[in-house]
Amino acid sequence: MAQQTSRVQGGVDQIRDRIRTIQRQVATRRRALERELASRRRALERRAQKELTRLQKELARQPLVKRAQKQALSLRATAQSRIAAGVAGVREAFPLATRGEIDRLERKLRAIDRKLRAIEKARGTAQDAAA
Repeated sequence: MAQQTSRVQGGVDQIRDRIRTIQRQVATRRRALERELASRRRALERRAQKELTRLQKELARQPLVKRAQKQALSLRATAQSRIAAGVAGVREAFPLATRGEIDRLERKLRAIDRKLRAIEKARGTAQDAAA
């Protein structure tokens, strides 16, 4: 009976060893496949980028694209000038302060506040000395 148990245990140990060996082989193969996949992905990205650059250059040489780009630039310039004119019209219609004017006013207020505090401090010191 003990010999039969020993044989069974030996068989189980062999199976476990074989499973561990297979698991190591699978892990090694998986890592190799991951490296190969990453390498292929990088190569594909490089080829795609080169092809995209080539297509962009080819498109840029097309007369229709050139005309469309010129028209887009013209439209952009027109829109910018119209927006600037609209903003100027709003500024004229409503007397709004500019950012620079607001900054100057804030600096003046801070200077006045400092002077006021100095006066109040001097007055407090003078009253304490008089008392």
